[in-house]
Amino acid sequence: MDELFSPILRFLAYVVSELLLGTFFYAIGWPFVKAATLGKYPMREWLSGSKNEAYVCCVGILVFSISLMAVLGQFSA
Repeated sequence: MDELFSPILRFLAYVVSELLLGTFFYAIGWPFVKAATLGKYPMREWLSGSKNEAYVCCVGILVFSISLMAVLGQFSA
């Protein structure tokens, strides 16, 4: 049974991590990287698996985290 579920779980982990989260955080980080580099980067690297795509996703995670902390900080007393 383990041989059956292992590929299915790997596929689901890939879909969640790469496609959903990668796309979500890339979309958040893209305008910030584009503004910080004055339009030079990123260059058509979406879903390419390159290092630059990973950097843009990291910027997206950072922006999302800071925004989430700011929003949640507004509601705490």
